[in-house]
Amino acid sequence: MSKWPPIDEPELRRRLAMDDEEFAAFIRGLVSELAPRDYGPDVLTQAVGYPWSRPPGSFLLRGGDVELLGSLAPAERDGVLARFSAAGGGRLPVLSIGSNAAPEVLARKFAHFDGEDDRALLALSGRLHDFDVGVAAQPTMYGSMPATLFPSPGTAVATTLLWVTPAQFTQLAWSEITYRLGELRTRFDVDESAAGFDRVLVFVSRFGAFCPDDHPVALAAIPASGRTAPALTQEQLLDAAAALALGPGADAETLVRAIFEDTAEVIAKVAATVHQAALPFASDHWTPYGGGA
Repeated sequence: MSKWPPIDEPELRRRLAMDDEEFAAFIRGLVSELAPRDYGPDVLTQAVGYPWSRPPGSFLLRGGDVELLGSLAPAERDGVLARFSAAGGGRLPVLSIGSNAAPEVLARKFAHFDGEDDRALLALSGRLHDFDVGVAAQPTMYGSMPATLFPSPGTAVATTLLWVTPAQFTQLAWSEITYRLGELRTRFDVDESAAGFDRVLVFVSRFGAFCPDDHPVALAAIPASGRTAPALTQEQLLDAAAALALGPGADAETLVRAIFEDTAEVIAKVAATVHQAALPFASDHWTPYGGGA
């Protein structure tokens, strides 16, 4: 990528370029406006199920329809890959490390677009080298600890590379509220092809990677080879965050319920505790977006 994708919306550009102090004030303002929400058993099931189901391999998404790339003949598969990833094709490579690899999530985010191209994308499953996937030191409003990257030399972690239109990219940028945009220069190898890419766009958490025992932990739902970090399930990660924020005896259910029923108070407690148990993202292979064209 020779330049940043065009971001034409001033408010989005301003938010992406915020420093940590500006962003903290922005989030406090958002949280102060949130009203209590109803909590039911399905909420916890949804939260601990993150990053949710995704196909067993690369796929084409057209609206709500999913077609596995591996089901195509080799020549057709190569043609699809070339068409979506062509340098002059207008699409952008955005790395998905969590829920954005789930077709249901992507279809929902892009359903409002009128153009067929803006409701379609190619999602390539593969391995990202020298990084691993952990979770942010901040739960979401739906209760999960969302994915984020941390450096891990020698690790090859399963991730998904989305080839998106500029409109889809802008939609993703709006939706990743607590993430910082940047370009990552490392190898991504495609599972079903000899193809690979050395530069991708990715969103990393502004809150850093959660370190419940003074070091980053991996998200067990995301497989990896050469992994050196301990791996925990989503429920175990929520248990650890709950104990920090709410005290001994608090668990995943306690934390998720509090997020729904007393959002402002629990987010303040998370900020005072869980945020302190984090490794900020930093890498020589990373260039953060600075708000320019």
